[in-house]
Amino acid sequence: MHRIPLYMGSEPRPEASEYITMSEAMCPRNLIECELFLKILRKTTDKVFLDFSEVAEGCLNISKKCMNMKSPTVLKMTLQSLDEIICRAPSASPTCVDAIMARSVLYIKNNQNTTACNDLLYYESLDPALKTAEGTIISQILHCICLFVNREYEASKDKLSVVKGLIEDGTLADRSEVSPFLALIEQHEERINQARINVEFCKKVQTENFVPFKGFKLTRKIPFASQACDYSEKSIEKSGGVFASCDVPKGEIVLVENPVYFQFSAPFLNCELCGVHQQQLYTCDNCRYRSYCSKSCMKSDAEVHQYECYGYKIGLIPMLEANMLFRLFCEAGEYILPAIVDYAMDGGILSNPRDAWTFILEHAQEEEKTYNLVGELLATAPDYNLLTREKYTEIVTTAFRLSVFIYNDTRLAEKYFYLLALVKTDLITVMAAILLRLGGHVLLNSQRDNLCYRQREGIDAMNENNDEFENCGILPMPTDRISANVFSYYGVNAITDFVDCYNNVHDSLAEIEPEYPEKFSNDSPIFRFADRLHSICMQKYEIEAVEDLVSADTLPEQEINEILQIFNTSQRCQLLTNIAKYFQQFVYQYFHKIENTVQLKSTLCVTLKAFKQNCGTKNIKAIFLPNGKVVGVTAKKVHKGEELVICPDFARYRDQSRILDLARRGDFNFSTSIENEYENLEKMPSPEFVRHNKAFIAAIKKNLSAWIESRLDVNLQLNLTILYGTYNSFLALHCEEKDETRFLGVLKFSMFLALNGFLQHSTDNIVHFVELTETDDIHFKNIEIYRQSLCVIRCIIEQYINIMVNCPEVDSEYPKMVLVSSSFILKRLQIHAEALIDNEEASSLYMEYCTHHYKWKTVFNSFLTMPPDLKNFLVKSKK
Repeated sequence: MHRIPLYMGSEPRPEASEYITMSEAMCPRNLIECELFLKILRKTTDKVFLDFSEVAEGCLNISKKCMNMKSPTVLKMTLQSLDEIICRAPSASPTCVDAIMARSVLYIKNNQNTTACNDLLYYESLDPALKTAEGTIISQILHCICLFVNREYEASKDKLSVVKGLIEDGTLADRSEVSPFLALIEQHEERINQARINVEFCKKVQTENFVPFKGFKLTRKIPFASQACDYSEKSIEKSGGVFASCDVPKGEIVLVENPVYFQFSAPFLNCELCGVHQQQLYTCDNCRYRSYCSKSCMKSDAEVHQYECYGYKIGLIPMLEANMLFRLFCEAGEYILPAIVDYAMDGGILSNPRDAWTFILEHAQEEEKTYNLVGELLATAPDYNLLTREKYTEIVTTAFRLSVFIYNDTRLAEKYFYLLALVKTDLITVMAAILLRLGGHVLLNSQRDNLCYRQREGIDAMNENNDEFENCGILPMPTDRISANVFSYYGVNAITDFVDCYNNVHDSLAEIEPEYPEKFSNDSPIFRFADRLHSICMQKYEIEAVEDLVSADTLPEQEINEILQIFNTSQRCQLLTNIAKYFQQFVYQYFHKIENTVQLKSTLCVTLKAFKQNCGTKNIKAIFLPNGKVVGVTAKKVHKGEELVICPDFARYRDQSRILDLARRGDFNFSTSIENEYENLEKMPSPEFVRHNKAFIAAIKKNLSAWIESRLDVNLQLNLTILYGTYNSFLALHCEEKDETRFLGVLKFSMFLALNGFLQHSTDNIVHFVELTETDDIHFKNIEIYRQSLCVIRCIIEQYINIMVNCPEVDSEYPKMVLVSSSFILKRLQIHAEALIDNEEASSLYMEYCTHHYKWKTVFNSFLTMPPDLKNFLVKSKK
């Protein structure tokens, strides 16, 4: 919808006031067309939701049947189906309620008890009228057992009492459905009641508020900067910026901004209130779009969300990506209303729209008693000349259409502007002017962060079926490879061969990227999705499934804009009808299945944006904490009168747990971190690195598929050797030595070496890996690194077992080194697991690490205790 332009006699001028611009946009054609668009969105949305509600029950029944299957692929599709029912089916239907219960059972079957608890808690919070007596008892039983497994013993005992009360009250006429669950709770009852043995330890992570050097400034322009900072307006003599009002020592905090307004572009990936990223989300009961991680977040957001809810439901706010703008407008209404009331109490009447606009601006400029974010934004005109012509036109269009929606479909105009004696078109113009000014600030003062998430860990993640070497058995290899270096063995030239390989991978980007070209554009995820819909609907493609939407050819952006310019209102309405239909049908599946690893978070950082940004002359380092705060720290001593400059390449604090997203002051020392080049900080990978990394992975997978079919083909072995060597050289250039991505690249290469008989080369890699982890005491967040390293060690040992009898000349030192390395890795895994034992929020992670530790310890113990030939081989002395 953002692509469909307004009709304007002349191109909007950035230098004109917002009121003038919106007055020029206000004409009968634009108003009527916009109201038609809103009517189309309403009708189409109702139709799509009605159709989905009719098929949801059938989808649920199929999903329940598939839950008992063993195939990871089927289970993954089942989970996706349940997710969509929970988020998009009518919330007040038994289908949605049953889907939540079914999903919790699926998680429990796969030992994801913490995740299951979230669903069971949400289920308990639902209207009792939607639940059966059997369903209530089953949910309470499962919740009780999950709490016990998660070592929340007191809560489990309390829940057991509730279960007993439900069983004893006699509401169940037929116990056949719940009898298996009753038997299950009986099995656990004795252990749950063993309070003396089941001692519960909980370690709560406490957060500490950061305070800037000498306290907060709390003035316009830089409210969240230090008292040691002064803002200087731009003048002829010097540029505007933030300057030190006194000497500031190195390592002092000069900025602490906790942004209140932020928005995510890709829907159904994050909680819209707390920002947490997780697969298990719930949506608003009414709009079925805005996502939350829990019922508590949903309730906390309800008061503000009630005004925007309908805009989410019909898709208008998401299509315009006006989440933050709408909320700022509500805040602006709260800010303006008292002034209008005071003016009316004094007998003033605002019957002219220009006077009303002037009154709002003067109120914002005069109100300086206390800092107010919205007052600051209204008082200061954005520099629209910093925007491209297309972007400025876009925010003008957004402001106009959002204003018409607010007037027609919400109570905000009546709530905040009822004392303005303005007709409909005049009030829409004034509100549109407010929205344009706020929209300009949102665009210019927002910090945009491209977030790259790992592929979601669903049901299949528990089965460890994601290893490309899993089905590769051990084949006999020439013994001369055992002690050889793979590159020397094949005669690889590390300069020419690696360069040629890199160029080939780089050239393949053009073949890989057309599959999802929008992932690499500058637009946001939701705009890319909407643009794809515009293109598809213009070409009149019939879309039956989300895969059809992804594979359809798209038109160039310029061609889309040219077509939209010549479309009349009837053609635009027909186009929007199809766009709205496909948007509502596939928006969930698209962002849940297809583009679920890329997110754009926009955060309104007014103080941060006041600082000059230049990496060459920086003296401030900006740190983004996991909880959303921005902390600016002096990288060196700053003298009085010196400008404070931030490097725009912002660092991000690396959280030490995959579960907890909390940071404490004691977690890092600012001055020490700066001296050591921020060892605890990590930078987001650049888009270019991500593109090439994906291209390398695609090339490796393609060649591996061919190699698996013909393992003894020397040419395929050579090609993969060069490819792995080039890839790891690429990672060495772009990643730190101890980066997890780089470690995984080395471990994958080591597995390839072991399978091809280069045992000592593979062992050298493992030994170096262990040396690095032991030297710097590294504990990996990604358990895949532990698993992959232990898989490589197992493969090396099994290769030695196969050859040791027929090759007595083989040196036993290398297999000894491998087994010693395995003991170090297992010990590190054990330490990492034990560090989580008292953390109640990381109990599932603790269980996962313990399971892996026990499994691999058993595997390696079998190597030492069971095969006598191996034991003799390892203890023999070499002469």
